[in-house]
Amino acid sequence: MIPWLAALPALANPANFASLSLAPGFGPGTGQVNGYVRGAIALHQAVGARDVRSNLCLGYGSPSPDHLLVLKRDFSRLKLQVKSQKQDTTLLIKGPGKELYCLDDSDQGKDAGWIANHLKAGTYQVWVGSFEKGQQFRYTLTAQEL
Repeated sequence: MIPWLAALPALANPANFASLSLAPGFGPGTGQVNGYVRGAIALHQAVGARDVRSNLCLGYGSPSPDHLLVLKRDFSRLKLQVKSQKQDTTLLIKGPGKELYCLDDSDQGKDAGWIANHLKAGTYQVWVGSFEKGQQFRYTLTAQEL
């Protein structure tokens, strides 16, 4: 092996779809990406059974993250919202400190959402899942600064 290559940090699993790279005050259209759920595996197998609040990690999706959310600076308050065509979605987020957040229904109905306070800068891995195994559908993931 090439010595300088061994000194590089190991790369995380790449995301299945586009990433979001955001700084406070990001403009309209910047905080939106699209993806496709392929409800293949139980997501708790990929990320863990329970999150930092002891919520169960539900849903079916891909073993690798669907998106990376790169926060260039700390955020006071940020909302992530899944928008599908009336599907029942889940949202799993693993932060840079390996903290895990598992979410299901939101104020938008059966589409999962997350409102977080005091987010630290860094890279967050994001999985969008289907509540039922084997479902396949398109979705939009939107970030909004609150």
